[in-house]
Amino acid sequence: MNGFWNWLGNHEAYGVWLEAIALVAIFAWDRIDAYWSHKQTVAQIKLTQDQITLSQNAERAWLLTELAWGTGNLKVALGTSKERDKPTVEHTTVTVMLTCRNEGRSPAFVDKIAGYVEIVDSVRNLTPLANHKMAEVTPLGPIAPNKSGARSLQFSCTGQVTNEQLLSIFVTVEYRDIFEQRRYTNCGYTVTDFNLYRQDGLPERNKFT
Repeated sequence: MNGFWNWLGNHEAYGVWLEAIALVAIFAWDRIDAYWSHKQTVAQIKLTQDQITLSQNAERAWLLTELAWGTGNLKVALGTSKERDKPTVEHTTVTVMLTCRNEGRSPAFVDKIAGYVEIVDSVRNLTPLANHKMAEVTPLGPIAPNKSGARSLQFSCTGQVTNEQLLSIFVTVEYRDIFEQRRYTNCGYTVTDFNLYRQDGLPERNKFT
C-alpha cells in the first residue's frame, strides 16, 4: 500500500487525472440516480392522478337524456307570422318533453339546456352542429342520484314540414358534478309520422362526457 502512495507522489499528474475521473464518475452517477428518481416520482404522481380520476368517475354524476311527446295534443304545429310590411313567414313548432335521469352517485347541477329543430329531406342532410344557432330554455334544478327531472321544450324553425320531409331535433344539456367538472350530454331525434326515433347512428348527436 505504501508503494502505491509513493508511486502517486512521484506521479502527481496521474493522481490529478484519477481524481478528475472519480469526480466525473460521481457526477454521472448522481445524474443517473436523479433521472431514475424523477421517473419514479412522475410515475407515482401519474398513478395518484389515475386513482383520483377513477375515484371521481365512480362518484360522479352521470346525466342521461331522452325525448318523448308530452301529455298534450300539441306536438307539431304549422303556422305563419307577419311583421308590418314584411312578407309572411311560415314556421314549424315542435313541443317535446325532455327527461334527464342521473345514473351517477352524486347530484348533477344543470346549468344549461339548449337545442333546435330543423326540416330536412334526409338525416344525411342535417346541418352540422357547429353551424346551427341553438335556443336556450330554463334549466332544471339539481338532480339527485337515481332521480329524474323533466322539462317541456318548444323549438321552432322557418318553413312548414311536408309529408315527404323529416323533423330533426337536437338537445344538449350542460351540467356540473360535485367535483366541479363541466360535463354535457346530447340527444338527437327524428320525427317521422309523429313518431320520435333516436338518431343512434349519429354519435356526435348522442354524445356525453
